[in-house]
Amino acid sequence: MEKKISIHILKTIVLFLSISVTSAIAQNNELPEGYPITDRTKTNLNVGWKFHLGEVSGTPEAIDFDDSKWEKVSVPHTLQLVSYEMDSIGESWVQKKYLRDFGWYRKTIVVKAKPSEKVFLEFEGVHNVTELWVNGKKVGTHEINGYIPFHFDISNYVKFNQANLIVVKADNRFNETISPDPHRSDYVKFGGLYRDVYLVTTNKLHVSYNWEKFDAGVHITTPTVNKRNGTVSIKTTVTNENSTPKKCKIETRIINAKGYVLKKITQSINIAPNSDYTFRQTSGLEDEDFRLWSPDTPYLYRVNSVIYDEEKAVDFVENSFGFRTFKLVKGKGFVLNGEPIFLIGVNRHQNYPNIGDAVPNSFHYNEALQYKKAGMNIIRLSHYTQDDAFIKACDELGVLVYEEPPTWIEWGDDVWFSKLESATRTMIRNHRNHPSIIFWGAGINHRGPVPRMQYVAKEEDPFRLTASASSPWNGILNAGITDVYATMDYRRTEFTESDFEMVMEHGSSPNAEVNQFHISRYKGSKQNIAAIAWLGADYNHLLPNDDRWTRDYMTNYAVLSSYRVPKPVYYWYQSELIKSPIVHIADETASKNGKVRVYSNCQEVALYHNRKLIGIQKPDNDITKVNLDHPSYTFLFNWKEGTLRAEGLNNGQKITEHIRKKEGKPHHIEVNYNINDQPFYAGGSDIRLAHAYVVDKNGEVVTSATHNIQFTISGDGNIIDNGKINANPARLYNGVASIYIKANDTPGSITVTAKSKGLQNGSATISTSKFNPNEIQKNAKPIFDYPIVKADIGGEKQLVQHEWLPWTGKSDKDIIFKSKLYGELEIKVNSNDSIKWHGNSSVSGELGFIASDGLYTKDEKLILEISNLKKGNYCIETYHHAAKKNTKITNEIEVVITDANGKMIKKADDHIVAYYNNETTGERKPLFIRSNISSDGKTPINLEFKNLKKDRDLWLNGLVLKQRSN
Repeated sequence: MEKKISIHILKTIVLFLSISVTSAIAQNNELPEGYPITDRTKTNLNVGWKFHLGEVSGTPEAIDFDDSKWEKVSVPHTLQLVSYEMDSIGESWVQKKYLRDFGWYRKTIVVKAKPSEKVFLEFEGVHNVTELWVNGKKVGTHEINGYIPFHFDISNYVKFNQANLIVVKADNRFNETISPDPHRSDYVKFGGLYRDVYLVTTNKLHVSYNWEKFDAGVHITTPTVNKRNGTVSIKTTVTNENSTPKKCKIETRIINAKGYVLKKITQSINIAPNSDYTFRQTSGLEDEDFRLWSPDTPYLYRVNSVIYDEEKAVDFVENSFGFRTFKLVKGKGFVLNGEPIFLIGVNRHQNYPNIGDAVPNSFHYNEALQYKKAGMNIIRLSHYTQDDAFIKACDELGVLVYEEPPTWIEWGDDVWFSKLESATRTMIRNHRNHPSIIFWGAGINHRGPVPRMQYVAKEEDPFRLTASASSPWNGILNAGITDVYATMDYRRTEFTESDFEMVMEHGSSPNAEVNQFHISRYKGSKQNIAAIAWLGADYNHLLPNDDRWTRDYMTNYAVLSSYRVPKPVYYWYQSELIKSPIVHIADETASKNGKVRVYSNCQEVALYHNRKLIGIQKPDNDITKVNLDHPSYTFLFNWKEGTLRAEGLNNGQKITEHIRKKEGKPHHIEVNYNINDQPFYAGGSDIRLAHAYVVDKNGEVVTSATHNIQFTISGDGNIIDNGKINANPARLYNGVASIYIKANDTPGSITVTAKSKGLQNGSATISTSKFNPNEIQKNAKPIFDYPIVKADIGGEKQLVQHEWLPWTGKSDKDIIFKSKLYGELEIKVNSNDSIKWHGNSSVSGELGFIASDGLYTKDEKLILEISNLKKGNYCIETYHHAAKKNTKITNEIEVVITDANGKMIKKADDHIVAYYNNETTGERKPLFIRSNISSDGKTPINLEFKNLKKDRDLWLNGLVLKQRSN
């Protein structure tokens, strides 16, 4: 009877999944404007798994296996929840046994695709060896590394439009061939199906995965980057898995941040059966279309690549990139986009307490945002390849990244190195398009540069810098074969004598004194390019295996707590790195022992106690802080009671202030969530942290409180707790207790209440949103693929501007330009006087070929009549440079626009400094007028240009017409 019930439940699940997956695929038709509809689908499979830890009686990979008693889980998922203190395990940091287990995951899906299509399962990361079965048949094993993505081709194993059983064995047992095993590591090897899982279907003519080989997927580089223009080169590898040749066309669109297509590149080729072809396409952007990527302005472009079989769109992929250039310059250090920049940031481990590495994308983004809000401009991803979501966040926020493959101190044999090499190649291929990544780690932590890792990194990506991962107590004391000597410095070690150097790990303290010492010291030399603190957020580690080390299971000196609550040092980083005025009195974890620490970027700070002035001080005049922009302020004051008020002063005037009251007795609890500005998705794949702050009557956090906090939850969610990890009630850390919550399958609201004896309860409510498994629809942004008409006007023998259309003439009658880019578009030029044409002058400067010829009239008016323009809003830019040497340049022009919106009169003011030289435009564009126009699709549009200087000719050299979104 029990088996019959489980089979009935299975059928119900299959029906539900059939509806949900079908719905996800159907939603491809609900994409934003201009987004391609092709055979490709990408469905998130994070929700609805059944899980069992360890050995199983029977054959769990079999279709008829009964998993009704298994736990229902969502991905990201860890094999085992752990306590804050790592269950007080006595094992050393070699970690041969603790958490070294395996787990089974089962899920039933319906693959809505044609039998002629390809089907893939894509895994972003699984610890550590992955075995896959589909419908009871073994598909394969991935045993390279647990920190990199991979995929399986399951096309020959699935039943199309029917139920399919997916079984995954995630094996995290000790494995001497997979780094960082078999050696010690100062981080925990957590287990599980801990990153996103996707079902991908494609046409047999499709773009391959980036990590498959060197020429695979899409590879974007920017070989030339100048201040005002850049060149982008795009390699796209298409696989034809048909048994017949295919006439393949690729259309690659470069799209700006607003969604406008700036460039479109098309190529066609016949691809032989069961073979690949790599398209190589290069173009560029300039002027107003061009923006640089930097920490201050992280401007991203999109590359949308559509694959055609003949004229049918069958596949697409989209990537983003940014234009930036960097180099190491003697006497300047690290130079980004031509400007020296000193890099300041932290190291980042991906894990959180209790849940280990099973971290949702929302947490990755939010942590990157926290570092950005601190003003940091670099993160070292230690000591392994990290989640795509974190890298993407760094792209969007403007944070540079140093990424490395997973190792720590020791290394293994040739098999071990071969797998590490493979993992390194996958890491680079997967993340090579991200503008945030600047450094690849090419060494083994503590031990320095490794030739094999250096050569692999440079072979895969010669465009980025490599770092040595060195230490002053091991190996060579310079960069060796790598580009940068990346060392650790906790003891005031000596600088390298010859190479560029970064301190990739330096000491940190909650009161910021240690951070200031190291950062100031490294900023003192131009050969030093970065100071990166150990570390960003506290993390779990096991005990060392010798008597020289004593430590707890959780660090306590990072910039953020392990639950990502800022410590006082966080606010010093803000004062040092953020431009907006700040003043901050450190809480009593740092303001103690007769010292009040204040962090500010103002010239002076006035500190008051109970409205009485303690003193006005400038920043600490300490030799250990001499190279900082904004050292901290240390006031020698024994704060016993009352209120402190710090005023930030510039030129003697108060700019900002901060008030902090002396911590009183614990009074009540305040609850808030770690993320409030992103959707919280139902289904269990996404989670939130609820923070309970113990505060006094004045609302000050009581950092010394020792209460245990009991959390309860009501509504559409649950607390993440198995009852064995001492998570609830929760301990306070500096006055804050934290708990994880996940949402139920149905969206709704969740209320978390925090209680403790003697305190008033606190609660907070959060709403959840529907989870959309359709990754294409979820991430798609509009594409405004509007034609751009660029017409260069001139007489016979004109010099036509590169990539512009020629509008060449000699008659003063029926002066008409036609373009099929906008259907039957027709542009006429009229004047009361005769129109003359001029060609083949020599004009230097920006758009010199546009300025060198054109048409002109001695009458005071030129009229452009635009006909057959489809309904919509447009921008037109017209050029008016007098090319003839004996002609006075016209620079005062009135424009009368008559369009669907009526009539508008304006005086051209696009140039604030006029031109007076016919022979050059300098480094500016020729005199131009930019106008917005609207078409009703029927009535012609008139632009009347009136020369306000009557003794001068009125010229028209060219025009640019492009549509705008409504």
